[in-house]
Amino acid sequence: MLTSNMKASLKATLDDVWGDQMKKKLAWESCGFTVSSTKDAYVDDQEYAGLGVAPIKPEGAQIALDDTQEGYSKRYTMVTTALRFVVSMEALADKKYDEPISKTKNLTNSLKMAQEYDAANVFIRAFNSSYTGGDGLELCSTAHLLPKGGTFSNEFSTAMSLSETAVETMIVNVGKIVSSNGYLLNGYNVKKLVVPRDLMFRAARILKSEKQNDTANNAINVLKGMGIEVVSNPYLTSTTNWFGITDAEPGLKFVWRERPKFYEHKVEDNLTTSYGGYQRYDLGWTDARGVYGSAI
Repeated sequence: MLTSNMKASLKATLDDVWGDQMKKKLAWESCGFTVSSTKDAYVDDQEYAGLGVAPIKPEGAQIALDDTQEGYSKRYTMVTTALRFVVSMEALADKKYDEPISKTKNLTNSLKMAQEYDAANVFIRAFNSSYTGGDGLELCSTAHLLPKGGTFSNEFSTAMSLSETAVETMIVNVGKIVSSNGYLLNGYNVKKLVVPRDLMFRAARILKSEKQNDTANNAINVLKGMGIEVVSNPYLTSTTNWFGITDAEPGLKFVWRERPKFYEHKVEDNLTTSYGGYQRYDLGWTDARGVYGSAI
């Protein structure tokens, strides 16, 4: 960055200086990711299928035998995202405004954007078989594998556009998803809808209307009292795909190795100062039951 790149900032004549800004709360933080930290280069999450239903034991008969079964492993390998910029001595000396070369603000924005786009890609690639999880399948699949045999589904067999009926169907389907051992354990629940900006108003009407949405029926909206939150993610590229976030844990995960850090380095040979920032993390999903998707 030289004086030629910031001519307007060399004289005190401006009323305001503005540019790229990031909101304090990031979109991905509301999309169902469980946040954790590690001091290692990678961490593994291991699935185990527990014991099944205890059967009736006939009098005098031996108790039935069952065992646990190791399932699928998910590894989170820490990656580094980083960026820097260099400012000349003259630009630093002659500037009248801090905003154009505010090292913390600019670098913070860049690191936050990396988080946002990486997290959004989890949803964008949810139906793409090139991006797989521990069982070798994409996030949303009709045939996720169970350790003891069998499958479960976390997407509609026939995709449904966002509607009251679709949300109700999703809630019913999520409640029928079996646990790792192939049995129901209380049933999972939908706690959030993650939608693109294009669907945010439709989602709000579906979940928050007093009466049934888009119908003349004078019936209550049963979805309103279920406490499902609408999360609008502006980084989603499809205008029609939508997702339910369930209470299955651990579902989506964001694992920090090093949170954003910044440095400053002066180079005497050419009288410049280098400002940089970096962060280390990995993200993805451990249990696909944490998300239920619809690809339209």
